[in-house]
Amino acid sequence: MPNWRFWEPSSTPPEPAPPERAAVPGRAPLPPPRQIAQAADPAAAAKLTALRRRRESMVYDLERAEAARRPDNPWSERIALLDESQATVTQDLAELAAEPHQPSWPLPPTPVTDIWSEATEPVTVTFRIGDEAFQFAEAIDWDQRGGPVVRGDLQQLAGDATRLVPADTPPERRAALAQHLVDSVYAFAVGLRDRVLEGEAPPASITLADLAEPCPICGGWQEWTGACPECAARVYRRQRLRAEAARITAERAAEEEDRHKWSERLPQARRRLADLDAEIAKLTDPA
Repeated sequence: MPNWRFWEPSSTPPEPAPPERAAVPGRAPLPPPRQIAQAADPAAAAKLTALRRRRESMVYDLERAEAARRPDNPWSERIALLDESQATVTQDLAELAAEPHQPSWPLPPTPVTDIWSEATEPVTVTFRIGDEAFQFAEAIDWDQRGGPVVRGDLQQLAGDATRLVPADTPPERRAALAQHLVDSVYAFAVGLRDRVLEGEAPPASITLADLAEPCPICGGWQEWTGACPECAARVYRRQRLRAEAARITAERAAEEEDRHKWSERLPQARRRLADLDAEIAKLTDPA
């Protein structure tokens, strides 16, 4: 038998009421959650959910279209940054074109002697410039069957081209001349290797001055092959800068076209959103 009677009040204490949300100083109390009307028909409810998802996408499109017509739109900000980059590239091109002609410094006609090379494996090239003796040997790559497949680069075994820099060279030009002689001596050795492989005789009456002819364009020095590394470096820099300028121009045009596209979508975006809201209203409020 239960030890209580239905006509007697229950001794179980009532459940406490949920605590009220504490008010944040300086802010109005939040309203209770809005009860969103739902469609009674499951099919209509599913359609309503899909429409609300579409509405989120349409709101995003409308916000972008409205932003495209504001003076302080994101596209204008990006275009301003691109204009700054374009101005920097233009300045770099102007500075490159205005680089001064370096004063030439011819080398003495010290003869290149004791030139020797033989078409053996690996090919070895030797020669002497003044008191400096040079030796280069070819590195050969071999395949698994034991035959040579790729003719390798020359490896320098003896000689120091930096010692060929004349003592009266101006201090501000010594480092550039030393590097040029290192590259030009290597190019000369490669030329000797190629000649012996093709069955040609080595060049005659070669001097140190032939390895560092003054360049009439930039004032640097030409290698044994006639190429000027300084001119080649300037051409490469000019090509890179022009390519960057073209890229910035194309990107700027794309930004402007995208802004114009979104701006033209504004009337349509407003109309589509209004139509969708009307359709949602019919499902949520059939009356």
